[in-house]
Amino acid sequence: MPRLLIRSGKSPLTVLSHEQSLAASQLGVFGSNSGNILFYSAVDRVLSVPGTELVPNSYVTERPAVNRDYVARINEEFDGFVLPMANSYRDTFLAHLERQAWVIENLKIPVTVIGIGAQLPYGTDFDTLPDEYVRVVTRFTRAVLDRSASIGVRGEYTAKMLRHMGFGDEHVRVIGCPSMFGNGQLGPLVKKVDRLEASSRLAINYTPKVKGVSKLVMANTGKYANSVVVPQQHSRLALMLWGENPARVPDKNMPIHTDHPLYREDRMRFFVDQRTWVEFMAEQDFCFGTRIHGNVAGVLAGTPSVVLAHDSRTAEMSEYHGIPWRLYSDLPPDVDAATLYEEADFDEFGKRQPETFARFVSFLEENDLPHVFQPGNENPEYDRALAKAKFPGPVHTLMADGEVGREQVMSRLRWLRQGHAGDSMRPEYAFERPFLDEKPSPTGAGLVKQIAVLEKEVTRLRKEMHKLQTAPAAARTTLTKVPRRLQPVARRVVRAVQERLR
Repeated sequence: MPRLLIRSGKSPLTVLSHEQSLAASQLGVFGSNSGNILFYSAVDRVLSVPGTELVPNSYVTERPAVNRDYVARINEEFDGFVLPMANSYRDTFLAHLERQAWVIENLKIPVTVIGIGAQLPYGTDFDTLPDEYVRVVTRFTRAVLDRSASIGVRGEYTAKMLRHMGFGDEHVRVIGCPSMFGNGQLGPLVKKVDRLEASSRLAINYTPKVKGVSKLVMANTGKYANSVVVPQQHSRLALMLWGENPARVPDKNMPIHTDHPLYREDRMRFFVDQRTWVEFMAEQDFCFGTRIHGNVAGVLAGTPSVVLAHDSRTAEMSEYHGIPWRLYSDLPPDVDAATLYEEADFDEFGKRQPETFARFVSFLEENDLPHVFQPGNENPEYDRALAKAKFPGPVHTLMADGEVGREQVMSRLRWLRQGHAGDSMRPEYAFERPFLDEKPSPTGAGLVKQIAVLEKEVTRLRKEMHKLQTAPAAARTTLTKVPRRLQPVARRVVRAVQERLR
């Protein structure tokens, strides 16, 4: 069975609670931005042909913990490494990108990058790019192309940048973002209502660092009573789950703290799975904001969406896919959703679909990646499993009302309350007794009873030790029965047991 290592936080079929999704790593299971869920879930489904195993890498290959032993395991255990990516050509990601480049340079298996893009200030001249940026981007791209037929980028802007660095059109394919193709070619975007009213259901996404965006949020949530904001950063999930405020709130109008009216009114929703996100977006009349994948979620649901582009990546991806977009700096900061809805041209999106989907499929086949859109490679079992999965749904704030609010608070309490032993070992809010008195030593019948209990425990531990001591020998005996392809893995298990016994 072919095995592919895939750059993702988890399998889309794995169900985690809201609390688990945040606690899975320092940046959450989705790697700091929940928008990542959309494109890695799409690639997972597209490549899930019967007989192929896809294994999430949990983003380890780009983190400081990666070493030569880990890379050796990839070479030994996998037939390919697939990297669904986003705006990874950016200055704040260079250290991660260079570690990823080092891993790829040491791989002997095919490597495929799907949907990488540049993030630069809108209109950046490529001659002004910093030397370090050019060096790391060049190193990563060259490492990938040494192990693949081509590299898939998000839009024409990124392709032009790579061309400027010496990577020709023979190796660079503009394929957009894979998040758009998880279920094949999408249909047209059709307005659900003629015009927006005060009661219309709106989903607003925002990027806190974008200048003036708090005015956009406050103006539209104030006018449209049924509007909600959909944050994407892991820190916002911590805010909603645990009331964890940032160390500093430079703009009180930004919904990033527990005193904000949108938090208090439970008008915030966070998603930790692709399916529940898209299902929620299908219930909305309109979606807009500065987050590209916040709007992609709307498009996937067939909900009219408008991107307020604020840099190269949001503009190039919107333009390539035909998603309606406006340059945010050209608009009033508090632009009315009704104006965006009325002025948007939603027709171009449907027209672009046949071409963009064909390009994506062609890229997969050029890189020898079988996919579910090929006749005979369909995988209905995957879709049935996804439909049956009991995902936890949208995250509400701690102020949520009604049954949903009570259930979510109970879930968080269960996560916190993990028995008396866990409570007694808490590093925070621990009770320190002012006077510790020693318990009297047991005597008579009490002492005899304690000795009997201890003897029984010693007998149990001796049996466990005997099992552990015989485990390596038993493992070596059965090692010859393991298929040749899996024997290296089995040997490592045996060695690990032996090390523990020493």
